[in-house]
Amino acid sequence: MNHSINNQLTSSYTKKTLILYASISAFAAILIAGFWNYHLVDGFGQNFIAGNTIGDTSELAGGFEQYGSGFGFIFAAIAGLAATFTACNCVVFAMLPGLACSADQSKVNNPWMALGAFVGGVTIVSIIYGIYIGLIGPTGVEAMNVQEVRLSQAQTVFTVLGIIMLIWGFLEMGFLDRIKNLFSNSTQSFMGTAITKGTVIGILVGLFAVGRPFPVFREFLIYAAQAESPLYGAGVMMAQGLGQILIMILLFAIMVWIGGKKLMVWATESPHKPKLLSGLALITGGVFFIFYWGLAFAFDIGQWGFKLGLY
Repeated sequence: MNHSINNQLTSSYTKKTLILYASISAFAAILIAGFWNYHLVDGFGQNFIAGNTIGDTSELAGGFEQYGSGFGFIFAAIAGLAATFTACNCVVFAMLPGLACSADQSKVNNPWMALGAFVGGVTIVSIIYGIYIGLIGPTGVEAMNVQEVRLSQAQTVFTVLGIIMLIWGFLEMGFLDRIKNLFSNSTQSFMGTAITKGTVIGILVGLFAVGRPFPVFREFLIYAAQAESPLYGAGVMMAQGLGQILIMILLFAIMVWIGGKKLMVWATESPHKPKLLSGLALITGGVFFIFYWGLAFAFDIGQWGFKLGLY
């Protein structure tokens, strides 16, 4: 199945055309990353979403004894939702084409099952990270929240995730077929199923929280750590993980509800087209992460809008 799709992709588009599409996607990602206004998007999440629902998160951060464990779940969900359009989370939307176009005529590749696998992947990582936060407690979180530490953590995590996404995008585009063909057909078929892809995408998105420097999220970590309970940490971090993908899930549901049958027919009759779309989206997201969190920080070549005085 994967071989035939790859053959259709390379027979429908010349190598030069595929490279051109990938180059345009990478260029667009660099432009977006270079002109990214983090003050605007971070402020929207912090002031509009969090501020209009639970209030000033910096004041709430140390209030576990006052507000209790139940409020922690609300804090968690809002912290996740507020991070939706930040530079450490917006790339989640680059994963959407891969999920929405994962349908074919078999039940195994039903898009709803892919969505379930995606949510499961996010949940697994969130639980593990929540257990860790519960174990290190307030002292550990305080040390982790030092600006130099959290920025270093963000640069490392998101650059690595960007490289993974870029390689995955190259695989989808057929640029790394020689490496892919080293694996057996059964391994390639397994990795190509919607369930596997959904799970891997979910794990990658779940790891966004590990590197996230967003103040609202960091203040939520302070609140959660005060319980000094791995079980509680797992629970609230799971709520945070679901909050960060809520908008994506809603968009996915709307896409499948409105055009589910058309998507199914399209993905079945022309499977190379959703594969191309998925590959380009992954390349765009991967290059955004690599440039914004890796190259721009290391060589001070980003923040063009600020440097040009546009905002």
